[in-house]
Amino acid sequence: MKHLTVSGIDVAYLDEGKGPCAMLGHCSSASHKEWLPLIETLKEDWRVLAPDFIGYGQSDPWPIDKPFSIEADVKVLLGLAKKTRSPLHLVGHSYGAALALEAARKLGARVKSLTLVEPVSFHLLRLEDRPEWKEVEKLGISVLDPVAKGDDRKAAAAFMSYWLGRWRWWLSPERFKNAIATTIPKVALEFSIAIDAQTTLADYAEIAAPTLLIVGGKTRSPTRAVVELLGGALPNAKVEVLKGAGHMSPFTHPAELNRMILDHLASVR
Repeated sequence: MKHLTVSGIDVAYLDEGKGPCAMLGHCSSASHKEWLPLIETLKEDWRVLAPDFIGYGQSDPWPIDKPFSIEADVKVLLGLAKKTRSPLHLVGHSYGAALALEAARKLGARVKSLTLVEPVSFHLLRLEDRPEWKEVEKLGISVLDPVAKGDDRKAAAAFMSYWLGRWRWWLSPERFKNAIATTIPKVALEFSIAIDAQTTLADYAEIAAPTLLIVGGKTRSPTRAVVELLGGALPNAKVEVLKGAGHMSPFTHPAELNRMILDHLASVR
């Protein structure tokens, strides 16, 4: 792992391979390791830059005395973009996909493609007055309230039960549960984005890069709604459904998902 400093915070990132640059963004409570199977394939023909976002993996946590903004993690992607003069191809899942969207707006013509797996740009549901916003609010309360009371384990259970299902969370190993609980304060900070972000569909419509939006056939209604909104707003977007998958497809359906990503990258290379 290599390191760069962003907003005074040490951020770790993987830098492997040679060729056009694919930048990979992971979901909340994960790290660059989410993408290891994809990285193994990509690095044969691509230069892969894969960060651990602030508070995850080998990167330092966010300072508890500073207000958090999505700009902090977006700056991680912008900092990595300065490491290469190559055209950029941004790939992201969930929180990482939401960050890739924001970075693409700032990087402009340097971005040659986007691959977004269920971006959690939930603020769009609030701005567009979509009924799915109520479900996001409920999830936010179930995470933020326990974190405020110091019960990170309860917050982790609420967060992961929503995305994985109660039984899958309940059957998960204790080591996994403890690891998620350790990251949940950062997850709680990320909910501020849904509450406060003001980027509109018109703002995203300025992104001209060919964009693949991937949504699981069995995903939650808020993420499905976000993909629907973005699919209608981005001028060069297409939507593909990964049958049988929920929100966590990089973990549950890696082979099928990675094939969709690789096909898109090959088409725009």
